[in-house]
Amino acid sequence: MLYNFRKNLAIRMNLKRIVLGGRLFNYYKYANRISAIEYSRKVIEGEIEDPVLLFQLKNRFKFIKVLPNYLYDRRSMNYSNFLEWLNPYHN
Repeated sequence: MLYNFRKNLAIRMNLKRIVLGGRLFNYYKYANRISAIEYSRKVIEGEIEDPVLLFQLKNRFKFIKVLPNYLYDRRSMNYSNFLEWLNPYHN
């Protein structure tokens, strides 16, 4: 899978981390009621299901913050989560 390939590459190249932006896949359903940061928090706490963020969290990426205007995307209302995976083998 692509996530494992990236992690293995980061390990082989002795990179400190991988960072990425992941769209807030279902935010459009909640945007009129809660902020993007609140949506992300609720996903992390298991109150809302978001397949993209949940997949990233299961792959040991950590939520850092929400990025506005990351990409033009109606589902995410142009928001993204900024995520990081730290290489446990980096020295």
